[in-house]
Amino acid sequence: MNAALPELDRFDIISPEARADIHSRYREMRQAGPIHRFTDPFSGEPAWLILSHEGASEVLRDTTIFIRDKSSLPGAKPSRPLPMGLELIVNGMIHRDPPEHTRLRRLVNRAFSTRIVQGLRERAHTLVHELLDTLAERDEFDLVQDYAMPLPIRLICEMLGVPRSVEPKLAGWGEDVVADSLPRMLGAANGLRELIDPYIDVLSKKPADTLLSHLIHARTDNGERLSRIELHSMMLLLFLAGHETTVNLLSNTVIALMDNPEVRAQLSSDPSTISPTIEEALRFDGPADLASVRYLSIDTELHGQTLRAGERVFASLLAANRDPSPFPNPDTFDITRDNRKHIAFGAGIHSCIGTRLARMEIREALSALLARRPGLTLSIPRAEIAWKPSRMMHGPSSLPVRGR
Repeated sequence: MNAALPELDRFDIISPEARADIHSRYREMRQAGPIHRFTDPFSGEPAWLILSHEGASEVLRDTTIFIRDKSSLPGAKPSRPLPMGLELIVNGMIHRDPPEHTRLRRLVNRAFSTRIVQGLRERAHTLVHELLDTLAERDEFDLVQDYAMPLPIRLICEMLGVPRSVEPKLAGWGEDVVADSLPRMLGAANGLRELIDPYIDVLSKKPADTLLSHLIHARTDNGERLSRIELHSMMLLLFLAGHETTVNLLSNTVIALMDNPEVRAQLSSDPSTISPTIEEALRFDGPADLASVRYLSIDTELHGQTLRAGERVFASLLAANRDPSPFPNPDTFDITRDNRKHIAFGAGIHSCIGTRLARMEIREALSALLARRPGLTLSIPRAEIAWKPSRMMHGPSSLPVRGR
């Protein structure tokens, strides 16, 4: 027998006030149940929200029932012409299902390999120390704007093979592409396309050892390659995965360490604990919240509710990683816990393609920061931290700090 249908928008998870203390809101919601309904601000349509680790994992991993491509639903209407830029978002890899997703993922995996990421480690090490050098004479600075954001932006410039002069543009687009604002998203998508198009033309004729060049010339075993629009979509996705994820993860980890000085002291005295610290930070306060929308291909039941074919479903990564079932005492930052089941980067075939890059960057950036600024503290009250008003990404928009 089905449970009563959850009231639409009973709980606010969208407003800036809700996003500023989203973990408290999810704790409150979990008391009422593991599944809720809210109005998706992007589509304006009702959607399901899954808070449990079990339910979120099912939504993320089952690509037969929970699909990404809305156009493949039974009875789907022919798609209308899209505003310029939106096709880069809705036709990207994360909005495709197998076998098309498999083809695209295979191509990007070849270009975004472990070898390439390892090759960037030395550059990341150099860049973090360059950034800290520029802050050496300042007792106070903004950790987000002055440290966490410039690092991935500079690495992305090197991965693309574009000059540092475009860093300000990339930084602005990084915020716009995850905003709950269609004009801002389209502006970022079109801006990135205009930026990389000339480089695609050059690299198509003269390959180089950059990520963009590797993507242009990547081939599957049967010779398939990425089309130009697929290259645009892929670079937009890699930009998001390689930028916003790292900025949020580093900022959230620093906050967690400031809130837990005993863990910070342990990490400072024993650098070998950095890997479990990063993994616990991912579980405890990850860089993303709502995973990309899924659509029900058929009627199904989840947590006692009947979800109908065609309905939208979102899984909350933050709530799933604070589910007490797989993670006892989930609101405690414990680097000794078994957190291998965390889904901070998603799960299944659509898991984040930037995981290796993000882990590498956070390791280099956090190690250098703690070594060179061991006395760093917040320069504002904890409650005054400004959080990004995004349902997708999770991190502070600013983090004023002081100390050496």
